[in-house]
Amino acid sequence: MTVAGVRADESLGLRRYCERLKAALASVGVDYLLTQRPQPPIPAHWHFANSSRAAAWLTLATPPRLVTVHDVRPRTSALMAAYRAFVHPGLYRRAGAVVVHSRFAADMLVADAGVAADRVRIIPHPASPPPRVTQVEARKLLGWPECGRIAVVPGVLKAAKLVEEILSGAEPLLRSGRWQLAFVGRIADERLAQAAREAGAVVIADPDDRTYEQALSAADAVLVLRADTVGESNGPLLDALGAGKAVLASLVGSIPEVAGDAALLVPATVAAIRDGLETFEDASVRGELERRARARRAQLAWDAAAQLHAELFAEVLCA
Repeated sequence: MTVAGVRADESLGLRRYCERLKAALASVGVDYLLTQRPQPPIPAHWHFANSSRAAAWLTLATPPRLVTVHDVRPRTSALMAAYRAFVHPGLYRRAGAVVVHSRFAADMLVADAGVAADRVRIIPHPASPPPRVTQVEARKLLGWPECGRIAVVPGVLKAAKLVEEILSGAEPLLRSGRWQLAFVGRIADERLAQAAREAGAVVIADPDDRTYEQALSAADAVLVLRADTVGESNGPLLDALGAGKAVLASLVGSIPEVAGDAALLVPATVAAIRDGLETFEDASVRGELERRARARRAQLAWDAAAQLHAELFAEVLCA
């Protein structure tokens, strides 16, 4: 079976997801061609996310048979009218089948976009592979101190990731040397990046895949905090689970569903973030969450996702 995986190249997270899906599908006999445009007569599996809205325009002529929606809602409410006018009827409701990664996103798709529930398929987003370097090795490679607790905040640095709340919550712990803090990802708000540096945090802007992996491996805790939800966008959470780390995460969107019992879930407040970091000072607490993260990683496996995709391709694209 040969299938074209149509996606935009702008998003690092989406590109990484599609490359990993391609490798996993090869093991079940699917040749998954990654492309930015359909390649007829090869059947197409479309990927739609906030960073790759071009997919909607490319499907005007021919209704897509299979679409994976990575972000159900736009990042800003100002775009919601355009989604209701064009994306919902032109892409979501025209597709033969729509894949999402969680029950939360599926319910949102039905409620927001009016997609028939029987056309929505849930294939959980797999966790990232475990790091290829140990914590000690990663800290040496990054030039980080061998001792001391380090909390890493992965992903795009922007207000929606509760950067100001994290800095306020962590401030007394940073000042006393109980924790160190590192932001690792693309900078969307330079003002917040500067505030992080002034607070004494490390900021690694636009890391390559290897540096990003090393930062996660080097961490004692990973903070996956959001103020809102677009339906999915759980890449940093799945990276943290893949790294087998103790995770402090927000009680929003599909995060609780994806994390299961493998994260300490907190409300989006300064006090809750500080309490969470103080709780993580107990090595036994971190150790138990690390064990649960590794168990969750085993549940969210790429080979299982590949098998589900192959079955869906056979049903929807090759029938």
